Amino acid sequence: MAARPLVLKGGTLIDGTGRAPVLNSTIVIRDNRIEAVEQGGYAPAEAEILDVTGKTVLPGFVDGHGHLEDFHGELYLHFGITTCVTIEIFQDGPWDIAQREGTAMGKIRGPRILTSGRAVGGSRTETDSPGGRSVRGNIVVTTPAKTRAAMQRKKDDGYDVIKLNEFLPFDLVKVAVDEAHRLGMPVTCHSWDAMRSSEAGVDGIEHIWSVGYSSIPDLKRRHELAEQRLAGNIEQEIAGSYYEPENYNRVIDAMVKHGVAWTPTIAKWLRPLSPSAARFRQRESEILNDPNADLPPTVRAVTDNSYDKLLRRYTPAQLDRAKMFYEKANEFIRRFVDAGGILKEGSDPPRGMAALLMHQALVMDVEAGVSPMMAIQAATLNSAKTFKLDKDYGSIERGKVADLFVVEGDPLKDIWMTQNVKTLILDGKVVDREFRRYKNPIPSFYSYQTLPLDLDVTPLLITERANDTIITVKGKGIWPHHRVYLNGHPLATTFVSSKELTASISPELIATPGTYVVTVRSDGEPLAESHRAHIVVGFRG
Repeated sequence: MAARPLVLKGGTLIDGTGRAPVLNSTIVIRDNRIEAVEQGGYAPAEAEILDVTGKTVLPGFVDGHGHLEDFHGELYLHFGITTCVTIEIFQDGPWDIAQREGTAMGKIRGPRILTSGRAVGGSRTETDSPGGRSVRGNIVVTTPAKTRAAMQRKKDDGYDVIKLNEFLPFDLVKVAVDEAHRLGMPVTCHSWDAMRSSEAGVDGIEHIWSVGYSSIPDLKRRHELAEQRLAGNIEQEIAGSYYEPENYNRVIDAMVKHGVAWTPTIAKWLRPLSPSAARFRQRESEILNDPNADLPPTVRAVTDNSYDKLLRRYTPAQLDRAKMFYEKANEFIRRFVDAGGILKEGSDPPRGMAALLMHQALVMDVEAGVSPMMAIQAATLNSAKTFKLDKDYGSIERGKVADLFVVEGDPLKDIWMTQNVKTLILDGKVVDREFRRYKNPIPSFYSYQTLPLDLDVTPLLITERANDTIITVKGKGIWPHHRVYLNGHPLATTFVSSKELTASISPELIATPGTYVVTVRSDGEPLAESHRAHIVVGFRG
C-alpha cells in the first residue's frame, strides 16, 4: 500500500530560490518528493496534515563545509541540516563512506552525506602545524598522469567530491579540475591564489584566508604569512589583519567571472567579536549543558577556547588586530555578494559546534551586509549547486526531494531564527530531531582535535606500590580534555599547559614490577590514542 501523502499547510514558505516568501503555503509530499507547492491550495483527501500556521518553512540546509565526526549526526538533525558535504577530514574516506551508507540505510542517525575523503594536492610545507593537513595526510600528486589517476581512483572508490589543497601547482590544479569534471565530480579547494584557482575552473574556494592571502600581490609576503600561520607562529585572527582590501576587487572579479562559490568560515574564529556573540554563547551553552546531547568534552573545550582566546588571553594589541581582521572579512563578504559572487556556507567545526556554526555563519553574513534571503540561499541552493546537487536538493520546488524544516519566527526579520527548528523532514519523512544520547555504531578512529603523538614521560623508573606517584607527560597539542592512561587504566590527570599533563598513579596500579605502557587519549573518544611511552616499575627494597 502506498504511503499517505504528507501536507504542510499554513506556513510561510521561503523556498531557497530567492523568490518572495509564499504566505499560507501548502506543500504536498508524496513518497519522498514534493508533488505540489501552492499558496492556499487543497490537500489530498487521504493526506496526513501538518499544520504549520504561524511558522516558517525552509529547505533543508546543505552544509557546504563539513568535517564529519561520529557525534555530529544528532547535531545536524537538531539544527535542520539535511545534507553534509564533508571535505578533507582526518579519515581517508572508508570511514566516511561507511557513515554515508549507514545513514542512507537508516542505521546511523544523521544527515545525508557526501564525502571527498582525503584532499589531493602538492607536498606540504615543512612548517605545517601539528594536527593540520600534514597529520591528516593529503594525497600527493606530482605529474599530470598521477593527478588524473588520483581523480579516477576517487571516482572508482565511490567518493562524491574532490578537495584540493593549497600546495598543488596550478598546472596540476587545471588537470585535476578537468579530469574531475569529466568524471562528473565537483571540485573545491584551499588556495593561496584565488584568481588562478578560479581560472583553473574550480567550483568552490574555502575560507576567508584563501581570498585574504590572494589580496596580497607581493608573493613573498603572501607566502611568508601563509607559512607562518601554518607553522602556528601567527594566529589566524592576527594573520587576517594583514589582508589588503584595496586589492579585493581583482580577487572578486576573477571569482565572479568564473562562477566560483566561496565559503567564508569566519564564525569558527571570529564569532566572539560578533554583535550576536551573547546569543551564540547562550545557544552553545544550552546544547553543551543538555545531558541528552552527551557531547564529548572536547566540544566544550574548543567552544570555550574560541571565546577565552580572544576575550581573555589576547593582549589589547592582539585584540585590535583581531578586530581589524573581522572588519576586513566583513568587507570582503559584502563586496563579494554585491558583485554577484556565489556565497555558500558551512560549519567548518573544528573550533566550535557542527551545525550550529552554520547558523552562526548566516548571522555574521547578515551583519556583514548580506540580505537574509541571500544568506538562506547560501545555506541551501548555492551549496547544492556548487556540489551538483540542485536537481534534487537545495530548494522547495515541485519534483525535488522533500528535505525541509520548520522554524518558529521569521528569518527574514531575524536570521538567527533559522536555528529555532521545530520540525524536520528528511527524504519525505518527519525525523526525530531531539537529542537521545545517541552513540554512533562506527566510532571515529582519529581524535577530533590534536592529540599528542610522541610522549616524554618522567620519571621513567618508579617502585612497586609507591604511594601517590606523580608522573609528568609532555607532548605537542595538549588540551584540557586529554587523559593519561597506564596499561589502559585512566589516571587522575591535571592539565598544565598545551605541552604538559601530570597524572597520579595509585599504589594498586603498580602492584607488581614490570614495564608499563603510558598513553594519552581524549575523554569521550574510545579509539584515538597517542603513541606508546613506557615507565619501568622496579622492586621495592
